[in-house]
Amino acid sequence: MHRFMLLLVGISTTLAASVGTGHASSSVHDVLSERFKLSRIEVPNQSDEGHVFKKGTVLLLQADGIPAGVLRTTQINTKSPRFHVHDYARVAVDQAGHISAEPASLALTKGTRLVVLNLRVEGDRVRMFTHTLDPVQLPDGRTAHGCTEFVFTFDPATLDRADIATVTTRIDQWLSVASAS
Repeated sequence: MHRFMLLLVGISTTLAASVGTGHASSSVHDVLSERFKLSRIEVPNQSDEGHVFKKGTVLLLQADGIPAGVLRTTQINTKSPRFHVHDYARVAVDQAGHISAEPASLALTKGTRLVVLNLRVEGDRVRMFTHTLDPVQLPDGRTAHGCTEFVFTFDPATLDRADIATVTTRIDQWLSVASAS
């Protein structure tokens, strides 16, 4: 009987902790979703591939040399719709604000305008999937849209207590809000 009671207490404590953490990350997500309105892009044909047709919040990149993957789309067969291949260059911003990045085919310059296609709050991370608002020049002279995933890592307590000021300050160091729709 004693073991059974310990098991119940352990399960209750675990559930209470996960519900509390889930609520905090949910409120962080809700506030960030209000601040960073999502955009939508067109991918039906290659001529306007990547064109932003529903513009949310526009961000300005605050650093030079940030990698981006070239927007790619695919189609299962000629009758199926085209869809965005989620091939983002990953940029990780650690708790101290330092970045590490994967090499990519594009390097974005400071001031590049970006929009957010998706936003996730997971454990100790805020993930922002961004897309260049305008096409950027490729090394071969062509133009294309770029895609970058920014992963901001925080002390878990920051997200647990929904410290929005700390979260937005860290994001603003790299991506400042230019305009909101």
